[in-house]
Amino acid sequence: MNVSSGCRDYQRTLAFSRRQALQAGLAGGVGLSLPQLLRSQALAAGGSSVKAKSVIMLWLQGGVSHHDTFDMKPDAADEVRGELTPIPTSMPGVFVSELLPQTAKIMDKIAVVRSMTHNEAAHQRGAIYMMEGRRPPVSTGVLHSGNPEMGAIIAQELGMRNGMPPFVSNPGNDFTSRFTGSGYLPQASGPFKGTNASTLSMPNNFSADRFQSRLSLRNAIENQGGKAIPGGQTWDRFSEQAVDIINSARAAEAFDYLRESPETLQAYGVQDASGKKQPGELGRLSLTARRLVEAGVRFVTVGRQSWDHHTTIFPQLQTRVPRLDLAFSALVNDLEQRGMLDETLVVVGSEFGRTPKINSGAGRDHWPRAFSIALAGGGIQRGLVLGSSDKIGSDVAEHPVSPEELLATILHLVGIDPRTRFTGEDSRPLPYVDDARPVSALLA
Repeated sequence: MNVSSGCRDYQRTLAFSRRQALQAGLAGGVGLSLPQLLRSQALAAGGSSVKAKSVIMLWLQGGVSHHDTFDMKPDAADEVRGELTPIPTSMPGVFVSELLPQTAKIMDKIAVVRSMTHNEAAHQRGAIYMMEGRRPPVSTGVLHSGNPEMGAIIAQELGMRNGMPPFVSNPGNDFTSRFTGSGYLPQASGPFKGTNASTLSMPNNFSADRFQSRLSLRNAIENQGGKAIPGGQTWDRFSEQAVDIINSARAAEAFDYLRESPETLQAYGVQDASGKKQPGELGRLSLTARRLVEAGVRFVTVGRQSWDHHTTIFPQLQTRVPRLDLAFSALVNDLEQRGMLDETLVVVGSEFGRTPKINSGAGRDHWPRAFSIALAGGGIQRGLVLGSSDKIGSDVAEHPVSPEELLATILHLVGIDPRTRFTGEDSRPLPYVDDARPVSALLA
């Protein structure tokens, strides 16, 4: 927790463990950190014209093979082409993998960038670069770069909406969250981590009287330590808002995906037509993400760590890609049917792609020089394939897009000037993006 005033003893009184804080109804992400979040974001800069109110990042940790999803090479040699067949899409002349039949139907609603590129071939460094839009420093053995990831930037600049935490990271993304986060921003701009209602409400065995008792304890600590905080604000206002969130059903209900219709659950691949639960979590987490942004969350990361296929890649893709296909297509269609797609940016990405040549273990290795991402909604051009890789998917042939440019584009779409500088406690202004502009060809 980043406490900017008070002596060490006072800071120690606030250093409850996450479990202790949850039991007190003052959890990290809700209670003691939430008043700080409310305060810091009340002081943040206002937005300009906005196309996207929220962002959903489907983060496929490990490195998705572009050759076997969005950038197939059917005319290449066998060791490059692989086992899968391209299929036509709703965009004439555009093909994707046979494992993406539902995505093929919505190609006219989305954009695919086939020319993402950087030079970081390690998982940690590649993920840092893609999530933060800034090349990680030379390794010192410490995974954290010290820079904020894009969700934290959006949380810091735009703050809460409809009383919801601005940045939520679903489990499955813990690999990435170990070395990304709020960086040099206040810790309160970091992600709230959870996928269920209990983390945004009082436990069932925690009475209202006990909650009020803990609030009284907090007030006593506050009165003893002093209420003043930067900007002339006090803890009272933000604590009251935090209590309102805990007592409100809105935040808790947003996580309850089982409130959805059987048809919706089936569309996302959560259950089959008979109501039987289906394996895999990507559909459930994507549906939860839609519910969260509908309730007011600014940025949701949905992460799955299952795409690092150094061996036997094709049997694994036969399982993984269809789940992605259902989750992504259902999310786009669902958002559009609800009138939310134009104000919700969906991004499907990973830290890099996979090698053009299939290795001796029948897998593909790390390859950052050329790979693909997909985007939809939130001010993104529909029915677009941007850029291209060469004939074997090894290098970018046309319109390279860097992680810096991707971040600049996302910030622009949510109404944040990419040139914005954050001034920290040391009064040194730090830019969110270094020398990069939004990718104009992606903008509607």
